[in-house]
Amino acid sequence: MDNNRGSQFRKWDLHLHSLDTILNNNYNITNATSDELFLELLNTIKESNIEVVGLTNYFRFTDKDFQLKTYLEKNGIVVFMNLEVRLSNINKVDELFDYHIIFNDRLDEQLIKNLLGELKADIGNEEKAFNLLTKTEIEKQANISFDTLIKALRQNPSLKNKYLTGFLTRGHGSATSDSDSRNLAVYEKICINTDFIIHSSCNDPLTCVDPKCKHNNLENDRDYWLNKSKYVRPLLQSSDAHSFNQIGKKFSWIKAEKTFQGLKQILFEPEDRISLTIEKPQLEKVELVIDHISISEKNIYLSENLNAIIGGRSNGKSTLLNSIAKKLNKNVSDQNFVFNNMNEFKIFWKDGNESYDRQVEYIPQEYMFKLANNENELNILVNKIIRSRNLDKKLEEYDDECKTIRADIQLLLTEYFSKIEKLENLVKPDEEKETTLTRLEEYREKHLSILSESDFNTEEKNVFQQKKAEKEKFEKNIQEYELQKNLVSKLGIQSASLKYQENLIDESILREFSEFFEKVNKELQDNFKEKQKNINSTLDSQIYNAKNEVVKIEKNNAYIKGIKFLKTNTELIKLEELIQSETQILQLIEDFEHQKDTLEKEIEESRITIIDRYSMYKSAREKLESKFKISEIDLEISLKFKMINLYDEFAYINGQGNLKNNFIESLTVDFDAIISSIFNQTDLRFNNNKTIRNLIEHFFSTHFYDYDFRIVYQDDEFKQMSPGKKAFVILKLILEFSDSKIPVLIDQPEDSLDNRAIYNELTKYIKDTKKQRQIIIVTHNPNVVVGSDCENIIIANQHSNIYKNKNNEKFAYVNGGLENSFTRKSDYILDSQGIREHIFEILEGGKDAFEKREKKYNVK
Repeated sequence: MDNNRGSQFRKWDLHLHSLDTILNNNYNITNATSDELFLELLNTIKESNIEVVGLTNYFRFTDKDFQLKTYLEKNGIVVFMNLEVRLSNINKVDELFDYHIIFNDRLDEQLIKNLLGELKADIGNEEKAFNLLTKTEIEKQANISFDTLIKALRQNPSLKNKYLTGFLTRGHGSATSDSDSRNLAVYEKICINTDFIIHSSCNDPLTCVDPKCKHNNLENDRDYWLNKSKYVRPLLQSSDAHSFNQIGKKFSWIKAEKTFQGLKQILFEPEDRISLTIEKPQLEKVELVIDHISISEKNIYLSENLNAIIGGRSNGKSTLLNSIAKKLNKNVSDQNFVFNNMNEFKIFWKDGNESYDRQVEYIPQEYMFKLANNENELNILVNKIIRSRNLDKKLEEYDDECKTIRADIQLLLTEYFSKIEKLENLVKPDEEKETTLTRLEEYREKHLSILSESDFNTEEKNVFQQKKAEKEKFEKNIQEYELQKNLVSKLGIQSASLKYQENLIDESILREFSEFFEKVNKELQDNFKEKQKNINSTLDSQIYNAKNEVVKIEKNNAYIKGIKFLKTNTELIKLEELIQSETQILQLIEDFEHQKDTLEKEIEESRITIIDRYSMYKSAREKLESKFKISEIDLEISLKFKMINLYDEFAYINGQGNLKNNFIESLTVDFDAIISSIFNQTDLRFNNNKTIRNLIEHFFSTHFYDYDFRIVYQDDEFKQMSPGKKAFVILKLILEFSDSKIPVLIDQPEDSLDNRAIYNELTKYIKDTKKQRQIIIVTHNPNVVVGSDCENIIIANQHSNIYKNKNNEKFAYVNGGLENSFTRKSDYILDSQGIREHIFEILEGGKDAFEKREKKYNVK
């Protein structure tokens, strides 16, 4: 059973010669009767799954042709009569070329016969009616000028809008001679006044027997007539069959109801309504397509592409859509109506299953507008898109990097302030260095003077002074070596470990790293202890040698004599004590200066390290910005960093005067240039007992940038768009940035959009999207229905005294394609006219939308 889904792809062969074809007739079965030949043709067509044929003959149709048409139609095949004639105009290879007239399948047989009696063919020295031509005349001579043919067709009122014309081509431009300007003019006229191009070219390299064939003539010619010719025309592939074995080898997939009006749709949608593929064009995953809806055992069959539900106010449009969503467990607002008998509402999928746990994308009425004006909801949507593109990993990496930077800076700040405290806690000796040096020099001169007056000779005095100085030096060295040894003994190392281990999902990987670091740390500890031992051994050796030198000095005769002299001379003893005291004071002063210089240098190095580490925030931001981008044609989501509110952050800075404002403004203008000056902001004053230390800690512990998602469509920033355009962008975000191909349910999207956006953008977008996933849309705008070339229009009606439904059903539905057109007398509104007429009646501007569509390619 051919369930009504509106316009759907079926196999059509509109150039299939009849069993009684006059030329090249190879339909031969020995001793077969006409009935047997009819049956053979029928079976061959059905076995090829061809549903519509153009029964073709040259210049005339025989009675047998019309009998065959009737026979095929009774057996389910739709038949158009296709008259093939030879024009007097020559083609590129100087041959008369073929022209086709396809008649409405409902056209009265007698009208066609009358036409064949009126048309005259040139057979050389005379003209002769088509229906009187002999086989020889048809084969050798018969032709008709294009002007004569078109004039006869157009002047016949019985044929108005009941035929289509096309010419045969096997390559673009082959209908004319390039060298003849007269032929070019005729060719131009033919193109303008012809409806379609018909082909019978190779479309399958596996079955092609022509060694010279490149197998791309059909593809190239279609591209030419759709994209390069100034006269856009549909191109049909056909078998041009003259024998049974040629049937089913070449054909076209035409998306239309099997009617003449259905065929005419290729004029208005020459690309999307025709497919020249071998296999039927269809969505890949049948489990993601709703096949039909059953309401109390009454079925509504759906197209796998676009389904539009239309009807008057409160006629059950949204009720049907909401019921689908509700049945599939979507969150449907209590304000949105659904059927009362939901137990009798069933959903069947294209894979044959009745299922309610499958997903659909449900976009209720005004949802896009609400989302566009709700920043939190918009961010949720954007984050969903980000996760679908795995860019959330980039954000996690960025956050982890920022955490690491912050943790490192915290340690550096702790070390920095520890050094500051050490510097502040250094106790400067009371004595001044210069004064101490002066006193020490005076004591040493007095000391030398007394020695000079003793019985020491000059040589002994010099030796004593030398040895005494050497002993003091060695003793000082011993103190330094012992200090270093003590410090080395206290040294330790940190074990190596794995950062971000919480992100490792696989425990085996974590275990492998743990074993690795355990081994590395053991080797590191062993090597460190060995190095520590070697350094201490060297220091022990240096201490030992220095002590030996002290012992040697203490045994020196001149040194012993001098020491004895010092011990017996009270003044010298006092001077020795003073010299020793001043020397110790000088050492304290020098130690203080050394520690102060060292700490100040380390503090400056800490500042530089902190600033350098803080600058890594900028590198992290730049890296994320460069890697984070999602784009689809003219819509892009990127990431932009912005500075947080600095006035809130630095509320504790005293606002009197301009210092605070100047500080914040300088950060805003050139943040990176100000970082290095944070340690020196001594002019700032603080509230709540805060100090410059609090500023430094707060500043370097804070990342003053946050990121925001930037949505740009056609070079327009989302935040600057009109509400209607924002809503349209939301729709694109929901559908275009998702890899999901689940069905989409949309309730009256035009309510969120302005009219310009509907036709210019929404229409095109729906046309593109329906090729990738099933769409079910409720709308009251004709451009959405007609402009999008909707495959299946569902008309909804609520029973009333004026607009009645069968059996007084509250809600009733009828569906079909745009080409479904008729009027008839009926008590029931849905049966009284075709889909086209319902659209005229229900949708304001419906007729204009059809006219706009049908004038798109200047079809004559």
